[in-house]
Amino acid sequence: MATLLSLALILPTLISSQSLPDPLVEPFSTLAVGFDDVLSLTVIGKVKTEVETYQAAGDIYESGDMKFGKRPTTWFSFDSTPRNYIEASIMEFFKLAVPEDFYTPDYTVEHYGDLKRYKKSDIQGAEWWIQARGSKEGIGFHYDKDEAYASLQMRMSFPILSTITYLTDVGAPTLILNQTSLDGSVEYPEVPSEGFLSYPKKNRHVIFRGDLNHGVSKTLSLDDEGSERITLLVNWWVSKPLEPNCMVLTDDLATKIGLNYPSEVSSYISSSGPVSGSQVPVNSDSTPYLNITGTKQKEKGYKRHLERFPPNDAFYYDMPKNKALTKGSLYAVTWEDTRVFGHTGMLDLYNTQQVGSLFRDPLPKLIVFVHELRDLDSPTGINWWLQPLARKISDKIKVYTATTEKAKGAWAAFGLKEGDLPIAVMHDTQGDKKMVMEREGTFGMGKVEKLIEEFGIIVEEKEEQEGREEMGGMGQEL
Repeated sequence: MATLLSLALILPTLISSQSLPDPLVEPFSTLAVGFDDVLSLTVIGKVKTEVETYQAAGDIYESGDMKFGKRPTTWFSFDSTPRNYIEASIMEFFKLAVPEDFYTPDYTVEHYGDLKRYKKSDIQGAEWWIQARGSKEGIGFHYDKDEAYASLQMRMSFPILSTITYLTDVGAPTLILNQTSLDGSVEYPEVPSEGFLSYPKKNRHVIFRGDLNHGVSKTLSLDDEGSERITLLVNWWVSKPLEPNCMVLTDDLATKIGLNYPSEVSSYISSSGPVSGSQVPVNSDSTPYLNITGTKQKEKGYKRHLERFPPNDAFYYDMPKNKALTKGSLYAVTWEDTRVFGHTGMLDLYNTQQVGSLFRDPLPKLIVFVHELRDLDSPTGINWWLQPLARKISDKIKVYTATTEKAKGAWAAFGLKEGDLPIAVMHDTQGDKKMVMEREGTFGMGKVEKLIEEFGIIVEEKEEQEGREEMGGMGQEL
């Protein structure tokens, strides 16, 4: 069986042959790798049946209402005997978990913490759970972490590796980004420049660094409504995450829900063959590189997607149109900075975490009030010039967009009425200094830049502002 290490040795050559920009983390295998046919056909079928049994049992840990709406996961320790095929599969997955292949010399403690110091021998067990979603449903972007510790300490402790095993062929793809955070408040890098996109394929196992931002992008789904996306998630830890978010499945509870038959599992393994399938590493033949480039804001063949990162920051990224993507495929992605944006918050007055962050952040705020989201994201919308501007000023100003749905009435604090929208304001939340954009004429980038200048903030011109004339010409009459 080919190993992760052999795949890691192959990938740098493949990258250079594709003439891609130098990635932040080389090679791409340090973000994620995939294995097809990870389990035998018989075992993957048994796992799927057990997952249905587990789901039907409901809230087996009687967790009730947990903080932040979190749900408990299950812990499997290596000193345990597999009592069902899920646990037997976890033991099989462990053979593929090689942290040393993911935490390369590029992985610096300064930016990423100390996960690099752990080895395979340090792993003590697995945290596992099930996700079931509709074929057009997404999962918000997040970091896998010790959820109880995060709730209690408001800090993050990561697994050393995270994994996804797809039990069905349908649904939206997983997007893993080259972005992490030490404490959940500051990301590095601020805007991702690379990704690993995995469309569901039954019996595929994907492994990635445990500290990476990831989610499921519903707008990239290639399936119709009506089917179910089911995954088995297994994370590898050097110590068990805290209860009540990560619980031990006792023998009594396993028996109660019908998942305790160690003799049958042992007999099957000894008489019917291995749990594993062919475990084919997904290589260059099925993992094309998508180098998302272009100097224009709106390039033909691309579609712009929106995801939201906690507390409610916008992440816009371009991808080939869905008709150019293929079900069941894996893609390694790089974005030029004209194709990805992440410097704007989407103001939501009902999001207490975001409102608190807004007032704690020492940077002055630029808030652009609009009627609807489509005023931002339509083909002639404000974001086509606001996103590049937000990137340009990100070290001096935090930019927010605000719609009437999520920030209704917030404009009154600036002496404005809903009829004044769209309009931009500046607010120094530390000193409560406020300023409103000049209301006469066309609403556009020039007016907003003038507001910033009048507020007393000098933004140095960059040598290249691609598409500036095109973007600056777009505006809306007030």
